[in-house]
Amino acid sequence: MSLSVRVIDSASDLFESVRQLRSRYLGTNPAKEDDFERREQLRDAMSYHLIYLDNDEVVGTLRVTPLGHGLSFVERAVNVHAYFQQSTDAFDANRLVLDERYRGGRHLRMFLLQAAIWLKANTHLRFISALCRGQLAALYVGLGGRVLEEDVTWTGEQVERRYSLVYLELESVYHNVKGAN
Repeated sequence: MSLSVRVIDSASDLFESVRQLRSRYLGTNPAKEDDFERREQLRDAMSYHLIYLDNDEVVGTLRVTPLGHGLSFVERAVNVHAYFQQSTDAFDANRLVLDERYRGGRHLRMFLLQAAIWLKANTHLRFISALCRGQLAALYVGLGGRVLEEDVTWTGEQVERRYSLVYLELESVYHNVKGAN
């Protein structure tokens, strides 16, 4: 088992594996957004994709989408300017997926720690927004985040879903995850 974290873009040869992993665990268009394929293509093109590899197999993925352009899902669902005065210093953490074989134990924390290290070293981003549900919201709160809004309602194509908006500081996530390892 040779585990590593890498950053790729949507033009990478590995990106199809990212799509397959997302689809397997999140489905296609999980929030039932209108014009999803076009929006998702734009989000993928403007985002950082951190992948967790076991040898050459993609077993985890996290998409980091900078805020300020109005295309991220969180920006469509919530007025982020009410929470992030400098939205260009923030990103939306989304599409976090870890293959079930790697859940539990150290894998998630190692992946998130390596992601935080890379983001701190290679971007100007400092704040994290995450629009999530249930266990993921609890995970982020456990990493030092706080829930800003508990009942964000999104009405997509024939479905209504409820989310929590969680705010985190990248520096705090780094220290919390590092301290737990």
